[in-house]
Amino acid sequence: MNKKEQQKLQREHQEDAVLNKVLIWIVGAVVLEFLMLLLNRYYVHYTPATISLAMTLRSVFRVLAVALPVCAVALGVWCFSLYKKGKSVRLAGFLTVLGAALALCAVAVAVLGGSGIRLLYIGIPAVTVLMLIYYLYQREFFVSAALSAMGLLGVYLIPRTELFFAVPYIYAAAAAVVLAAVLLLCRKLQSGKGNLSVKGKTVEVFAKSAKYAMVYTTCGVVAAVMIAAFFVGNMALLYGILAAWLLIMAVYYTVQLM
Repeated sequence: MNKKEQQKLQREHQEDAVLNKVLIWIVGAVVLEFLMLLLNRYYVHYTPATISLAMTLRSVFRVLAVALPVCAVALGVWCFSLYKKGKSVRLAGFLTVLGAALALCAVAVAVLGGSGIRLLYIGIPAVTVLMLIYYLYQREFFVSAALSAMGLLGVYLIPRTELFFAVPYIYAAAAAVVLAAVLLLCRKLQSGKGNLSVKGKTVEVFAKSAKYAMVYTTCGVVAAVMIAAFFVGNMALLYGILAAWLLIMAVYYTVQLM
């Protein structure tokens, strides 16, 4: 087998691995959405005949809202210990991500009830789309898309006066920290041509051809839209701005792949 055939075989193997990961995320999202539909039927819109089941589910989710986050943290510690020892973390990483996803769903349902289920209706497909972007597109597009999703959630949460008073401000403060961290990290990556030095090792985060201007612009758009949400509420225009910017980026990065 010559070198060209070896490279072709290796590329096909990598593409198969990416396809398997994408399929896992899609199947997982479909299963979770189906569970959300069942919860909406028996947990929120229950009938007099299913009141006992609804009460049982509420008790179960109060327990799961505590137990699953603890399990997710334990799995994360196990994954980190394997990484420190130089062992494979594929199984541990998968279980950690799965545990974190289930814990987030349980907490959302237990704390927010019907609102949490409606939020998960949108959140689960959104996370799945983000993972598809991560596996299929450039990493800077994934970062920009994740920031845009954060902005969309901010436009939804910030003006909601029925939430606990501090929630909009806590979320806005956390989003500001994330935006500042992304800007600082991108500046460092830009000077290092996409590489980052971690404990003396060089880690490639972005490709050398990464378009940092798209990430910087995304940070500006997200910040402007979230600030506007404080003054004008969750106007459809603000959602439209972020959705339009996501569409522009999707077209741009798709053309870059061709």
